[in-house]
Amino acid sequence: MVSVKNISFILVLLLTAFGLRAQEGSLKNDPVKIEPTPLGTSPTTTRPVGTDTLKINNNGIETTILYYAEDSIITKTATNVTYLYGNAYIEYGDIKLDAAQIIIDRNQNELIAKGVQDSTGSWIGLPVFQDKGGVYETRGIRYNFATNRAKITGVVTKQDEGYVSGEEIKKNQDGSAYIKGGKFIPCADLLATTYIRADKIKVIPGDKIITGPAQLYIGDIPTIFALPFAFFPDVKSDAQSGILFPKYGEERVRGIFLREGGYFFGNNEYIRTAVTGDYYSKGSFGLNVRSTYKKRYKYSGSVDLKFSKSKTPEIDENPLNSNDFWVSISHRPETKGKTRFSASVNAGTSSYNNNNINTENFQNNIRSEFRSNISLAGSFANNKFSYGLSARHSQNIQTNILDVSLPEFSLSMTRVMPFSFAEQEALKRLSFSWAFSTSNKITNLVRPNTAGFDISNSTNEADTIAVTFAKLPELFANAQNGARHSIPISTSFPLLENFNVSPSVSFQELWYLEELDYTYLEDENAVRIDTLNGFSRATTYGASVSVNTQLYGIKNFKPSSKIESIRHIMYPSLSFSYSPDFGQEKYGYYKNIQVDTTSTGEPVYRFLSKYNGFAFGSPTLGESASIGFSLNNKVEMKVRSDTAKSEKVSIFENLSFSTNYNFLADSFNLSDYNISARTSLFKKKIDLSAAMTIDPYTYLTTNDGEGDIVRRLDVVALTQGKGIGKIRSGRFSLSTNLNSKTSSNNSSSSVRSTGAGGLATIEGGGLDGGFDNGPDDGYGTLNNGEMKNQQRVPQYFDDPNAYIDISVPWNIRFSYNYSFGQSLFNNKFTTTTRQSIRMNGQVAISEKWQLTFNTGYDVELKEFTQSSLGVYRDLGCWELSGNWIPFGRFTSYSIDIQIKASALKDLKLSRRRSFFDN
Repeated sequence: MVSVKNISFILVLLLTAFGLRAQEGSLKNDPVKIEPTPLGTSPTTTRPVGTDTLKINNNGIETTILYYAEDSIITKTATNVTYLYGNAYIEYGDIKLDAAQIIIDRNQNELIAKGVQDSTGSWIGLPVFQDKGGVYETRGIRYNFATNRAKITGVVTKQDEGYVSGEEIKKNQDGSAYIKGGKFIPCADLLATTYIRADKIKVIPGDKIITGPAQLYIGDIPTIFALPFAFFPDVKSDAQSGILFPKYGEERVRGIFLREGGYFFGNNEYIRTAVTGDYYSKGSFGLNVRSTYKKRYKYSGSVDLKFSKSKTPEIDENPLNSNDFWVSISHRPETKGKTRFSASVNAGTSSYNNNNINTENFQNNIRSEFRSNISLAGSFANNKFSYGLSARHSQNIQTNILDVSLPEFSLSMTRVMPFSFAEQEALKRLSFSWAFSTSNKITNLVRPNTAGFDISNSTNEADTIAVTFAKLPELFANAQNGARHSIPISTSFPLLENFNVSPSVSFQELWYLEELDYTYLEDENAVRIDTLNGFSRATTYGASVSVNTQLYGIKNFKPSSKIESIRHIMYPSLSFSYSPDFGQEKYGYYKNIQVDTTSTGEPVYRFLSKYNGFAFGSPTLGESASIGFSLNNKVEMKVRSDTAKSEKVSIFENLSFSTNYNFLADSFNLSDYNISARTSLFKKKIDLSAAMTIDPYTYLTTNDGEGDIVRRLDVVALTQGKGIGKIRSGRFSLSTNLNSKTSSNNSSSSVRSTGAGGLATIEGGGLDGGFDNGPDDGYGTLNNGEMKNQQRVPQYFDDPNAYIDISVPWNIRFSYNYSFGQSLFNNKFTTTTRQSIRMNGQVAISEKWQLTFNTGYDVELKEFTQSSLGVYRDLGCWELSGNWIPFGRFTSYSIDIQIKASALKDLKLSRRRSFFDN
């Protein structure tokens, strides 16, 4: 329950925000005589056409000045002074100057520039001075060629994220400047009423700004925030180091905290590192090291190492005492070469995310599975051979199951066509290749017995091995490893002009360092499985041939019809494959072992593979000669439009059907029917996809007095008039990405950010709503509700304020997913169903107001998923941002009012409240 105190504080924050905005805008309604042109964009520093030259003596050296005036040029030879009137311009080395009037005094080696007043009394043609130190918009300037010093009045100069202005400035030869009556405006609005005022300011361009006594003004009103001196970094590049001030707050479990305080090392061109620490009043602490690196056109990445000691007093209701760590590594190559290395690592202790909850990115706290992948790939011998070396990791912090594949190695040869010079097409296209791969998978999961008979030395329940150094021998003993050779040989040739025939033969050889041996124990009526160490190999082979073609059908309509034509494209494919029975005794891969005894004393035998459950599986059991059929369809239509060109509309982007029939199988020769479809509506605004698997056989349900018993019969349903069969699984997905017309003209890929650009989003051309787009969990595509590819990085790396895209008035992503599956187990059907709705997006209420939301609903559980609501308000030099998680485990809210400029990012008013333990 939010207390009255909290509500009052929020109201004060909002009133303060509105007050800041009102004060920022109040001065803009007053009449202003001088409206400076934005610096760096003024055309006054561009050399005009028709310039002339003038010689001056600089310390005994004669140099040249380029000059121009639109109105008139007057030179008085007696005094050696030249007067330029009307849009006057001069250029001298790195110096460029433009003004309404410029006076060049060659005797004193000086120039004077100033503006003029028009008939209304407004100043026009004010001097704009540019040199290697920057661009200065002024009211008047006096410059000495000999000393390279200048005296400027009414100056305004751009410095990093704001402006520095002053009543009078003296500029030195090295580019540094002393400002009298100056102020620093921390935003791009020259008329902003939030600024820091100091009577004395020294500016060293590209380095720092130092002031005497300085005071913060808000709404042109002086505040109590004053300093005897002030220092602001003014480094144009990202290379700067400094102290990181900690954030403060309170947690219910670990107490009052100071977090993310430390030091930032940024004075290296290629790498930046932040070392920070956390401390909690009840004894917990943490240490974090984060580095980002980038070498242009080569590679980029980051390394994030975190350690946390969570400790609370023993008198607490649930005391903590745990050591946790988390490692995140990302490495991305940016060029294509013969060797490529990439890495993505996310690993740590299972309790880290539970003990270190982050409300700004709670997706990590609710994720149950983390994956890592490190790979090295390359080629050699003129790209004829390629290799790959990788390590993969998968960790489920809820089940504590850890899988590590280390190492995985692959070596392959590109396809070779030895008869490419032949005239016959089949011989010309004949090719073969070779591939070799190894795998070593270490897992802490001890799998239960699922063989369907008793095993004397196996558990019937799943178990896990603790991941400790003491358990390493047990983990290595539970590992699966092996190697596989593959040699595919294939060719293709046309047949009867419209058909393409593709025969192929494949050979495989499996290598293992152990094999299984089975012994039936009559006294236990169970099978004992022994592992025999030693090299073991198995060879398999098979052959196949496929025939493919394309069929077209077009239906044209009358000229008066809105529809011009409909085109139907079919891609039928017929294939035949054969593989021998590798369960025969001559191969030695299987043994016919007694596994049980019937009630009448008859033995029950089964063929068991000596490679059962190994890394690359076992050779197939049973001879197979099967014919496969698939049909893919694409249906499109042309719709007449007001323009001369017709518009193409997709009815079905894909509609496919496939099945298989094994002639040599003892029973159930026909395999499942697989049907899938995908399309889009309203100019690809809505994506639809569906798929189902149909069992073509019939099922018989009987009752034994204790319940229904379901048996699958070797009878095709179509032959019994029972339809095409029973639907075993299905899925449906609908997704859309709707936005306003303003954003519809954006390119298909863009990167947007605010401020210094730390929090950016990379947007593609829509959501992956189809089954063919991206990974799938077997139950349809689920949208996790995050802004796609959006990543948050700490402020001290790129100093983001918030992700805001005011140019998009609204943008909504919506997805609905439904899936179900039926399986027959112990003569009973088990049905699983999943159904979910996800929605997230952003809405710009006005030019300055932005709302973001993220929510979802689990239809099966009848509850909302983790939801959040965010708000952003642009307050000129200030900004307001808030986030609210209204319910669930991470119920919390936060409100921040702060200055946009990174140099003053710690000048803010914040309120954060969480309603969860950590």
